[in-house]
Amino acid sequence: MAGKLFGIGVGPGDPELLTLKALRILKEVATIFVAASSKNNYSLAAEIIKTHLSGEKVLKRLDFPMTYERKELETAWQKNAKQVVEALKTGDAAFVTLGDPSFYSTFSYLARTVKALAPETEIEMVPGITAAQAAAARLGIALSEGDEMVLFASGARGGEAVKKFGKKVDTLVLYKVYRQAEDIYRALKEKGLLDKTCGVSFCSLPQEKVYETFSSPSSKKLPYFTLFIVGGKPVK
Repeated sequence: MAGKLFGIGVGPGDPELLTLKALRILKEVATIFVAASSKNNYSLAAEIIKTHLSGEKVLKRLDFPMTYERKELETAWQKNAKQVVEALKTGDAAFVTLGDPSFYSTFSYLARTVKALAPETEIEMVPGITAAQAAAARLGIALSEGDEMVLFASGARGGEAVKKFGKKVDTLVLYKVYRQAEDIYRALKEKGLLDKTCGVSFCSLPQEKVYETFSSPSSKKLPYFTLFIVGGKPVK
């Protein structure tokens, strides 16, 4: 295998939040892969890096289905990993992901599949600014101080994390709330945490929206790129 595979975190959306190391590697690699939903042609990660790259740099799209169906996901991982392995024969390649490649990212699944197909592949992750960090900065919140405990959790299972840990940690950061927003809202209300909750959709992007509180979402659908922070301490 000639090339090395980089998993590069490009941050939450603002192109200025891309790290210098990420930018250097993106300019050096032979191939750049971007992930997109199999249902559309749009890739936010691609839009973030395009402002920094010359027009000659070709971005290769990898389609991933938005599903929890294991067999469908494994089929996509295999298909995409084969494309990556083929590209690595000609040089280094990068897979760009929103936020950080170690944090709720497709990269980990892809990297393991590539390693299974080509065990000699060298893999490196380049960290990026997460949506949680960007949201905390935007909201003026310290996620942790001193010996406080912070929990990052998926909202894909509704209010489960709120019910289990909402009163046990100092700060709870909820990702993936868009599909289960109503159940999460009810859990926060039940635990008396609504007044300690705020959030952001499309953080650091032009269409950004700030939620000073978590209002009942029954009459409106939250965007996919939405997270909420329960707790934390204001710094302004």
